[in-house]
Amino acid sequence: MKSKLLGHSANDLFWFIIPLILPTLLIRYDLNFTQAGGILTTYLVVLAICSFAIGKLSDLFSRRTILSYGFFLASLGLSASAFAPSLSVFLILISITAVGVSTFHPVMYAVIDDHSTKNKGQQMGLYEGFGTGAILLMFLINGFLLNWIGVRGILILTALPALAMGLVYQFGSSIPEHKHNPQDESEKKSADKGSVFRFSILLLSVIFRVFSVTGVLNFLPTIFVSFLGYERSTASYATAFFFAGGLVGSLTAGKLADRFNSFMILIVGTLFIIPSLMFFSIDLPGWVYLVAVSFFGFFGSACIINQNLLIGSMGSHLGKGEVFGIMMGVMTITASLSPALFGLLIDTAGFRPALAIFLIPLVLSVFLLFLLNSQERTKKELPV
Repeated sequence: MKSKLLGHSANDLFWFIIPLILPTLLIRYDLNFTQAGGILTTYLVVLAICSFAIGKLSDLFSRRTILSYGFFLASLGLSASAFAPSLSVFLILISITAVGVSTFHPVMYAVIDDHSTKNKGQQMGLYEGFGTGAILLMFLINGFLLNWIGVRGILILTALPALAMGLVYQFGSSIPEHKHNPQDESEKKSADKGSVFRFSILLLSVIFRVFSVTGVLNFLPTIFVSFLGYERSTASYATAFFFAGGLVGSLTAGKLADRFNSFMILIVGTLFIIPSLMFFSIDLPGWVYLVAVSFFGFFGSACIINQNLLIGSMGSHLGKGEVFGIMMGVMTITASLSPALFGLLIDTAGFRPALAIFLIPLVLSVFLLFLLNSQERTKKELPV
Protein backbone atom coordinates (compact mmCIF):
# COMPACT_ATOMS: atom_id res chain seq x y z
CA MET A 1 0.00 0.00 0.00
CA LYS A 2 2.91 2.36 0.70
CA SER A 3 4.04 2.40 -2.93
CA LYS A 4 0.47 3.25 -4.01
CA LEU A 5 0.26 6.17 -1.60
CA LEU A 6 3.72 7.55 -2.34
CA GLY A 7 3.17 7.08 -6.06
CA HIS A 8 -0.03 9.10 -5.83
CA SER A 9 1.84 11.85 -3.98
CA ALA A 10 4.54 12.04 -6.67
CA ASN A 11 2.03 11.97 -9.52
CA ASP A 12 -0.32 14.61 -8.12
CA LEU A 13 2.51 17.16 -8.01
CA PHE A 14 2.40 17.21 -11.81
CA TRP A 15 -1.28 18.13 -11.90
CA PHE A 16 -0.71 21.48 -10.20
CA ILE A 17 2.83 22.53 -11.00
CA ILE A 18 1.70 24.47 -14.10
CA PRO A 19 -0.91 26.53 -12.18
CA LEU A 20 1.75 27.25 -9.54
CA ILE A 21 4.15 28.81 -12.07
CA LEU A 22 1.41 30.38 -14.23
CA PRO A 23 1.76 33.91 -12.77
CA THR A 24 5.46 33.82 -13.74
CA LEU A 25 4.67 32.49 -17.23
CA LEU A 26 2.22 35.39 -17.73
CA ILE A 27 5.10 37.83 -17.29
CA ARG A 28 7.84 35.80 -19.02
CA TYR A 29 5.88 35.28 -22.24
CA ASP A 30 3.70 38.44 -22.03
CA LEU A 31 0.44 36.46 -22.07
CA ASN A 32 -3.17 37.46 -21.53
CA PHE A 33 -5.49 35.28 -19.43
CA THR A 34 -6.88 33.44 -22.46
CA GLN A 35 -3.36 32.45 -23.55
CA ALA A 36 -2.49 31.43 -20.01
CA GLY A 37 -5.53 29.17 -19.95
CA GLY A 38 -4.36 27.79 -23.29
CA ILE A 39 -1.13 26.51 -21.70
CA LEU A 40 -3.17 24.55 -19.19
CA THR A 41 -5.48 23.34 -21.94
CA THR A 42 -2.58 22.00 -24.03
CA TYR A 43 -1.19 20.10 -21.06
CA LEU A 44 -4.53 18.65 -19.99
CA VAL A 45 -5.76 17.71 -23.48
CA VAL A 46 -2.72 15.48 -23.99
CA LEU A 47 -3.23 14.04 -20.52
CA ALA A 48 -6.90 13.32 -21.24
CA ILE A 49 -6.34 11.61 -24.59
CA CYS A 50 -3.68 9.34 -23.11
CA SER A 51 -5.84 8.50 -20.07
CA PHE A 52 -8.47 6.92 -22.32
CA ALA A 53 -5.87 4.66 -23.91
CA ILE A 54 -3.96 3.81 -20.72
CA GLY A 55 -7.07 2.60 -18.91
CA LYS A 56 -7.77 0.00 -21.59
CA LEU A 57 -4.09 -0.98 -21.90
CA SER A 58 -3.85 -1.58 -18.14
CA ASP A 59 -6.41 -4.40 -18.49
CA LEU A 60 -4.18 -6.05 -21.11
CA PHE A 61 -0.54 -5.37 -20.17
CA SER A 62 1.70 -5.15 -17.10
CA ARG A 63 0.45 -2.44 -14.78
CA ARG A 64 3.84 -2.19 -13.05
CA THR A 65 5.62 -1.52 -16.35
CA ILE A 66 3.08 1.13 -17.35
CA LEU A 67 3.51 2.90 -14.00
CA SER A 68 7.32 2.86 -13.95
CA TYR A 69 7.83 4.12 -17.49
CA GLY A 70 5.12 6.72 -16.97
CA PHE A 71 7.03 8.17 -14.03
CA PHE A 72 10.31 8.17 -15.99
CA LEU A 73 8.71 10.03 -18.90
CA ALA A 74 6.99 12.58 -16.65
CA SER A 75 10.21 13.32 -14.77
CA LEU A 76 12.23 13.68 -17.96
CA GLY A 77 9.68 15.97 -19.64
CA LEU A 78 9.23 18.33 -16.69
CA SER A 79 12.97 18.59 -16.02
CA ALA A 80 13.65 19.39 -19.67
CA SER A 81 10.89 22.04 -19.72
CA ALA A 82 12.90 24.01 -17.17
CA PHE A 83 15.43 24.73 -19.94
CA ALA A 84 12.93 25.47 -22.74
CA PRO A 85 14.22 28.44 -24.79
CA SER A 86 10.75 29.45 -26.05
CA LEU A 87 7.05 29.03 -25.35
CA SER A 88 6.60 26.57 -28.24
CA VAL A 89 9.37 24.30 -26.92
CA PHE A 90 7.92 24.58 -23.41
CA LEU A 91 4.53 23.41 -24.73
CA ILE A 92 6.11 20.41 -26.49
CA LEU A 93 7.99 19.36 -23.37
CA ILE A 94 5.02 19.67 -21.01
CA SER A 95 3.00 17.65 -23.53
CA ILE A 96 5.59 14.86 -23.21
CA THR A 97 5.30 15.25 -19.45
CA ALA A 98 1.52 14.86 -19.70
CA VAL A 99 1.86 11.51 -21.49
CA GLY A 100 3.81 10.16 -18.51
CA VAL A 101 1.47 11.70 -15.94
CA SER A 102 -1.58 10.09 -17.61
CA THR A 103 -0.42 6.56 -16.76
CA PHE A 104 -0.96 6.65 -13.01
CA HIS A 105 -4.58 7.33 -12.07
CA PRO A 106 -6.42 4.92 -14.42
CA VAL A 107 -4.09 2.10 -13.37
CA MET A 108 -4.06 2.76 -9.64
CA TYR A 109 -7.80 3.40 -9.29
CA ALA A 110 -8.35 0.03 -10.97
CA VAL A 111 -5.85 -1.67 -8.64
CA ILE A 112 -7.52 -0.28 -5.52
CA ASP A 113 -11.04 -1.05 -6.76
CA ASP A 114 -10.02 -4.58 -7.80
CA HIS A 115 -8.17 -5.55 -4.64
CA SER A 116 -9.84 -3.61 -1.79
CA THR A 117 -12.41 -5.82 -0.07
CA LYS A 118 -12.99 -3.97 3.22
CA ASN A 119 -13.39 -0.26 3.99
CA LYS A 120 -12.93 0.69 0.34
CA GLY A 121 -14.09 4.24 1.04
CA GLN A 122 -11.52 4.67 3.81
CA GLN A 123 -8.76 3.34 1.55
CA MET A 124 -9.82 5.71 -1.22
CA GLY A 125 -9.81 8.55 1.30
CA LEU A 126 -6.30 7.71 2.49
CA TYR A 127 -5.15 7.43 -1.12
CA GLU A 128 -6.60 10.84 -2.04
CA GLY A 129 -5.28 12.30 1.22
CA PHE A 130 -1.69 11.41 0.33
CA GLY A 131 -2.04 13.06 -3.07
CA THR A 132 -3.60 16.19 -1.62
CA GLY A 133 -1.03 16.34 1.19
CA ALA A 134 1.81 16.21 -1.34
CA ILE A 135 0.32 19.11 -3.30
CA LEU A 136 -0.08 21.06 -0.05
CA LEU A 137 3.61 20.55 0.73
CA MET A 138 4.53 21.52 -2.83
CA PHE A 139 2.75 24.86 -2.57
CA LEU A 140 4.26 25.57 0.85
CA ILE A 141 7.81 24.54 -0.06
CA ASN A 142 7.78 26.05 -3.55
CA GLY A 143 6.24 29.25 -2.24
CA PHE A 144 9.26 29.53 0.07
CA LEU A 145 11.80 28.53 -2.60
CA LEU A 146 10.37 30.39 -5.60
CA ASN A 147 12.31 33.58 -4.96
CA TRP A 148 15.48 31.59 -4.17
CA ILE A 149 15.77 29.08 -7.00
CA GLY A 150 13.32 30.46 -9.56
CA VAL A 151 10.90 28.63 -11.81
CA ARG A 152 13.67 26.50 -13.36
CA GLY A 153 14.69 25.16 -9.96
CA ILE A 154 11.06 24.55 -8.98
CA LEU A 155 10.42 22.46 -12.10
CA ILE A 156 13.51 20.29 -11.55
CA LEU A 157 12.73 19.85 -7.85
CA THR A 158 9.15 18.77 -8.62
CA ALA A 159 10.38 16.18 -11.14
CA LEU A 160 12.66 14.34 -8.70
CA PRO A 161 10.01 12.38 -6.72
CA ALA A 162 8.67 10.96 -10.00
CA LEU A 163 12.12 9.71 -10.93
CA ALA A 164 12.39 8.01 -7.54
CA MET A 165 8.96 6.38 -7.86
CA GLY A 166 9.79 5.17 -11.36
CA LEU A 167 12.73 3.28 -9.90
CA VAL A 168 10.56 1.93 -7.06
CA TYR A 169 7.92 0.56 -9.44
CA GLN A 170 10.55 -0.80 -11.81
CA PHE A 171 12.61 -2.68 -9.23
CA GLY A 172 11.02 -2.75 -5.81
CA SER A 173 7.23 -2.70 -5.84
CA SER A 174 4.70 -5.46 -6.36
CA ILE A 175 1.63 -4.20 -8.22
CA PRO A 176 -1.19 -6.76 -8.64
CA GLU A 177 -1.94 -7.45 -12.29
CA HIS A 178 -5.39 -7.55 -13.77
CA LYS A 179 -6.81 -11.06 -13.68
CA HIS A 180 -9.12 -11.95 -16.53
CA ASN A 181 -12.45 -13.17 -15.21
CA PRO A 182 -14.93 -14.80 -17.65
CA GLN A 183 -17.74 -13.36 -15.52
CA ASP A 184 -16.58 -9.85 -16.50
CA GLU A 185 -17.39 -10.59 -20.13
CA SER A 186 -20.84 -11.93 -19.25
CA GLU A 187 -21.55 -8.78 -17.21
CA LYS A 188 -20.53 -6.62 -20.16
CA LYS A 189 -22.84 -8.50 -22.51
CA SER A 190 -25.74 -8.49 -20.05
CA ALA A 191 -25.47 -4.77 -19.29
CA ASP A 192 -28.87 -3.27 -20.13
CA LYS A 193 -29.40 0.10 -21.75
CA GLY A 194 -30.61 1.50 -18.42
CA SER A 195 -27.32 0.81 -16.64
CA VAL A 196 -25.34 2.34 -19.51
CA PHE A 197 -27.63 5.38 -19.45
CA ARG A 198 -27.28 5.83 -15.67
CA PHE A 199 -23.51 5.51 -15.93
CA SER A 200 -23.50 8.16 -18.66
CA ILE A 201 -25.60 10.53 -16.54
CA LEU A 202 -23.22 10.04 -13.62
CA LEU A 203 -20.29 10.94 -15.89
CA LEU A 204 -22.19 14.02 -17.09
CA SER A 205 -22.69 15.18 -13.49
CA VAL A 206 -18.96 14.70 -12.92
CA ILE A 207 -18.22 16.74 -16.05
CA PHE A 208 -20.32 19.67 -14.81
CA ARG A 209 -18.67 19.69 -11.38
CA VAL A 210 -15.13 19.26 -12.71
CA PHE A 211 -15.71 22.03 -15.26
CA SER A 212 -16.41 24.57 -12.51
CA VAL A 213 -13.91 23.34 -9.94
CA THR A 214 -10.87 22.98 -12.20
CA GLY A 215 -11.48 26.21 -14.07
CA VAL A 216 -11.27 28.18 -10.83
CA LEU A 217 -8.70 25.95 -9.13
CA ASN A 218 -6.13 26.25 -11.91
CA PHE A 219 -6.41 30.03 -11.74
CA LEU A 220 -6.26 30.28 -7.93
CA PRO A 221 -2.64 31.55 -7.73
CA THR A 222 -3.40 34.03 -10.53
CA ILE A 223 -6.66 35.12 -8.83
CA PHE A 224 -4.82 35.79 -5.58
CA VAL A 225 -2.17 37.85 -7.39
CA SER A 226 -4.25 39.69 -10.00
CA PHE A 227 -7.57 40.26 -8.21
CA LEU A 228 -7.05 39.86 -4.46
CA GLY A 229 -3.76 41.77 -4.15
CA TYR A 230 -1.46 39.00 -2.90
CA GLU A 231 2.26 38.80 -3.68
CA ARG A 232 3.38 35.89 -5.92
CA SER A 233 5.03 33.91 -3.11
CA THR A 234 2.13 34.68 -0.75
CA ALA A 235 -0.34 33.49 -3.38
CA SER A 236 1.37 30.10 -3.30
CA TYR A 237 0.82 29.90 0.46
CA ALA A 238 -2.80 31.02 0.05
CA THR A 239 -3.47 28.36 -2.59
CA ALA A 240 -2.02 25.78 -0.19
CA PHE A 241 -5.12 26.34 1.98
CA PHE A 242 -7.18 24.64 -0.76
CA PHE A 243 -5.11 21.49 -0.37
CA ALA A 244 -5.08 21.72 3.43
CA GLY A 245 -8.87 21.70 3.31
CA GLY A 246 -8.73 18.95 0.69
CA LEU A 247 -6.58 16.74 2.90
CA VAL A 248 -9.13 16.93 5.73
CA GLY A 249 -12.00 16.51 3.26
CA SER A 250 -10.49 13.38 1.71
CA LEU A 251 -9.96 11.63 5.04
CA THR A 252 -13.39 12.65 6.35
CA ALA A 253 -15.25 11.63 3.20
CA GLY A 254 -13.41 8.30 3.08
CA LYS A 255 -14.73 7.36 6.51
CA LEU A 256 -18.25 8.61 5.78
CA ALA A 257 -18.38 6.74 2.45
CA ASP A 258 -18.34 3.36 4.22
CA ARG A 259 -21.35 4.34 6.31
CA PHE A 260 -23.59 6.61 4.25
CA ASN A 261 -25.05 6.93 0.76
CA SER A 262 -22.32 8.13 -1.61
CA PHE A 263 -24.91 9.96 -3.70
CA MET A 264 -25.98 12.14 -0.77
CA ILE A 265 -22.38 12.88 0.25
CA LEU A 266 -21.65 13.88 -3.36
CA ILE A 267 -24.77 16.07 -3.54
CA VAL A 268 -24.00 17.87 -0.26
CA GLY A 269 -20.34 18.33 -1.20
CA THR A 270 -21.20 19.82 -4.60
CA LEU A 271 -23.81 22.14 -3.06
CA PHE A 272 -21.30 23.54 -0.56
CA ILE A 273 -18.73 24.28 -3.27
CA ILE A 274 -21.08 27.01 -4.57
CA PRO A 275 -20.96 29.38 -1.55
CA SER A 276 -17.24 28.64 -1.13
CA LEU A 277 -16.62 30.13 -4.58
CA MET A 278 -19.07 33.01 -4.16
CA PHE A 279 -16.85 34.51 -1.42
CA PHE A 280 -14.20 35.33 -4.04
CA SER A 281 -16.58 37.75 -5.76
CA ILE A 282 -17.07 39.84 -2.60
CA ASP A 283 -14.72 42.47 -1.15
CA LEU A 284 -13.65 40.95 2.17
CA PRO A 285 -10.67 40.99 4.55
CA GLY A 286 -7.80 38.86 3.23
CA TRP A 287 -8.11 36.14 5.88
CA VAL A 288 -11.71 35.38 4.84
CA TYR A 289 -10.51 34.26 1.41
CA LEU A 290 -8.23 31.74 3.13
CA VAL A 291 -11.23 30.27 4.97
CA ALA A 292 -13.24 30.19 1.73
CA VAL A 293 -10.49 28.45 -0.21
CA SER A 294 -10.13 25.89 2.60
CA PHE A 295 -13.83 25.03 2.36
CA PHE A 296 -13.52 24.91 -1.43
CA GLY A 297 -10.77 22.32 -1.03
CA PHE A 298 -12.61 20.37 1.66
CA PHE A 299 -15.80 19.84 -0.32
CA GLY A 300 -14.08 19.54 -3.70
CA SER A 301 -11.89 16.70 -2.43
CA ALA A 302 -14.73 15.05 -0.50
CA CYS A 303 -16.62 14.69 -3.77
CA ILE A 304 -13.80 12.79 -5.49
CA ILE A 305 -13.82 9.72 -3.21
CA ASN A 306 -17.57 9.16 -3.47
CA GLN A 307 -17.52 9.89 -7.18
CA ASN A 308 -14.89 7.16 -7.67
CA LEU A 309 -16.85 4.63 -5.60
CA LEU A 310 -19.98 5.27 -7.67
CA ILE A 311 -18.05 5.15 -10.95
CA GLY A 312 -16.56 1.79 -9.96
CA SER A 313 -19.92 0.25 -9.06
CA MET A 314 -22.07 1.78 -11.82
CA GLY A 315 -19.42 1.04 -14.46
CA SER A 316 -19.21 -2.67 -13.62
CA HIS A 317 -20.14 -3.52 -17.22
CA LEU A 318 -16.65 -2.32 -18.22
CA GLY A 319 -13.15 -3.49 -17.27
CA LYS A 320 -11.79 -1.78 -14.16
CA GLY A 321 -8.90 -0.13 -15.94
CA GLU A 322 -11.20 0.84 -18.80
CA VAL A 323 -13.87 2.44 -16.58
CA PHE A 324 -11.35 4.53 -14.64
CA GLY A 325 -9.53 5.39 -17.86
CA ILE A 326 -12.82 6.72 -19.22
CA MET A 327 -13.43 8.63 -15.99
CA MET A 328 -9.95 10.20 -15.97
CA GLY A 329 -10.17 10.97 -19.68
CA VAL A 330 -13.57 12.63 -19.33
CA MET A 331 -12.50 14.58 -16.24
CA THR A 332 -9.24 15.69 -17.79
CA ILE A 333 -10.67 16.74 -21.15
CA THR A 334 -13.18 18.81 -19.16
CA ALA A 335 -10.38 20.23 -17.04
CA SER A 336 -8.44 21.04 -20.21
CA LEU A 337 -11.24 23.19 -21.61
CA SER A 338 -12.43 24.99 -18.50
CA PRO A 339 -9.25 27.02 -17.71
CA ALA A 340 -9.14 28.44 -21.25
CA LEU A 341 -12.86 29.31 -21.10
CA PHE A 342 -12.52 30.79 -17.63
CA GLY A 343 -9.57 32.90 -18.81
CA LEU A 344 -11.53 34.00 -21.89
CA LEU A 345 -14.49 35.03 -19.73
CA ILE A 346 -12.21 37.03 -17.42
CA ASP A 347 -10.75 38.87 -20.43
CA THR A 348 -14.15 39.62 -21.97
CA ALA A 349 -16.57 39.99 -19.04
CA GLY A 350 -14.39 40.49 -15.96
CA PHE A 351 -13.52 38.29 -13.02
CA ARG A 352 -16.76 38.43 -11.03
CA PRO A 353 -19.14 37.73 -13.96
CA ALA A 354 -16.84 34.87 -15.05
CA LEU A 355 -17.03 33.37 -11.56
CA ALA A 356 -20.84 33.67 -11.49
CA ILE A 357 -21.15 31.88 -14.84
CA PHE A 358 -18.91 29.08 -13.59
CA LEU A 359 -21.33 28.37 -10.73
CA ILE A 360 -24.08 27.27 -13.13
CA PRO A 361 -22.55 23.82 -13.98
CA LEU A 362 -22.41 23.02 -10.25
CA VAL A 363 -26.18 23.52 -10.01
CA LEU A 364 -26.68 21.24 -13.03
CA SER A 365 -24.43 18.60 -11.45
CA VAL A 366 -26.52 18.57 -8.26
CA PHE A 367 -29.74 18.27 -10.30
CA LEU A 368 -28.45 15.20 -12.17
CA LEU A 369 -27.26 13.58 -8.95
CA PHE A 370 -30.69 14.05 -7.38
CA LEU A 371 -32.28 12.34 -10.39
CA LEU A 372 -29.81 9.44 -10.26
CA ASN A 373 -30.22 8.98 -6.52
CA SER A 374 -34.01 8.86 -6.91
CA GLN A 375 -33.71 6.28 -9.70
CA GLU A 376 -31.34 4.09 -7.68
CA ARG A 377 -33.64 4.17 -4.64
CA THR A 378 -36.66 3.29 -6.81
CA LYS A 379 -34.71 0.45 -8.42
CA LYS A 380 -33.85 -1.05 -5.01
CA GLU A 381 -37.45 -0.78 -3.80
CA LEU A 382 -38.89 -2.63 -6.81
CA PRO A 383 -39.73 -6.31 -6.14
CA VAL A 384 -37.40 -8.84 -7.81
